[in-house]
Amino acid sequence: MSVEFRNLRAWLLASMVIALVTACGQDTPSKPVELRLEVSLTPQELATFQEALETVDHAHPEWTVILETTPQSGFVEKVNAQLAGGSLPDVVRVQGLFAQQWIRQNAFLELTDLIESSGLKLDDFYDGPLEQFRWQGKMWGLPDTAAPDVVFFNQEMFDAAGLPYPSDDWTYDDMRQAAVQLTRDSSGLSPADPGFDPESIVQWGWNGGFTFFWQRHLIRGLGGELCANEDCTLMTFATPETLAAAEWWASLVNKEHAALYDPYGGSQTGIPGDPFIAGKAAMGYNGFFAVGQLNEAGSFEYDIVQPLVGIDGQRYTPLSTNGYVISADSDHPDEAWALLQALLEPTFLAETWGAPGHSIPARRSAADSAINPTRSPANQAAIVSAMEYWEVFQPYTSSAFEVYGKTSDLFLQAKKGRMPENEAMAQIEAIANEILSRDRGY
Repeated sequence: MSVEFRNLRAWLLASMVIALVTACGQDTPSKPVELRLEVSLTPQELATFQEALETVDHAHPEWTVILETTPQSGFVEKVNAQLAGGSLPDVVRVQGLFAQQWIRQNAFLELTDLIESSGLKLDDFYDGPLEQFRWQGKMWGLPDTAAPDVVFFNQEMFDAAGLPYPSDDWTYDDMRQAAVQLTRDSSGLSPADPGFDPESIVQWGWNGGFTFFWQRHLIRGLGGELCANEDCTLMTFATPETLAAAEWWASLVNKEHAALYDPYGGSQTGIPGDPFIAGKAAMGYNGFFAVGQLNEAGSFEYDIVQPLVGIDGQRYTPLSTNGYVISADSDHPDEAWALLQALLEPTFLAETWGAPGHSIPARRSAADSAINPTRSPANQAAIVSAMEYWEVFQPYTSSAFEVYGKTSDLFLQAKKGRMPENEAMAQIEAIANEILSRDRGY
């Protein structure tokens, strides 16, 4: 056999192998990438989210989403454990309030270049939610929802008491007067009646008070201020104005007995969670998430009004936010970024969060989906109005959650009347500023 023939034969065999390998590659699609997505949602939110996520997942055969759910009460601890063990999911939905503690540990993928290359327009997002995911001028996550607090009220309790419903013009004093009249003990007596028993309250007028340091809006509305610098890493609780505001709330709880000292733990109501949603309080501040829960339960008729008018004529309300981050250790950052973008599409946000009444989409182009005149509450315009003057919870720096944990009992003791308000506030200020000093200058 000639050399030329042998070379030709070898060339033909090689060509056949290459063609076969190529054909096999075309006929056999690559295995989808598995992406872990961790969320912490209410049962109502989860039902809507799962359905929408399945549609997104089916539209993207290049990945398979593994949904991991975590109870809201243990979410922070779960994420900390995952970070310590190197097992953080590819994409995580986190509260904006807690995001900075992990951002400053470099736990998440920095997204600025990805955002710019994708053409995603950040001006479609509300400013406040974006700020909680920004650090050192760069973006480490993107918000999907925002929920301002407004005043919810139980119409049936007002009707039973013969009181007119709240209006958008209500002040703090208006609320206080009504809250006392709406509070009832087991004999049906209010705090204004002789023989009222504060140990047997079955219905409170207001769902809470100044019970933790993130309730800055309750203090500002009464002329005080908790933040002593721009990012609230220096706090003040003991100025005369702030102390007077704190005492206003304390007396509503421990003197007039019209609000709870443990509004969410269930020790007073017997039902953990918000006492208004549980039907144990006639009024209270709540986020837009409560709309979905109340409408599904259908336990009582309710409506909402704008946040109370402060002594300076202004309204103050916090904004709860959530958003998505990508693990810095993700093995599939490109696919994770594609998933994150899909979860932030205006249509997805509208159908998953706005239309069901769970929250306000953090993108302006989807925000109006939360307004639905065919469902309760009737005064949904109050939500839209509140979006114009809300402020995100402060401080939201990395040590803020530690401050919360180390000051909660002092708030509780003050509201129970077991510690003078000025003494409790002085201790809270000292603890807060010592811890937050680690965050200053970043």
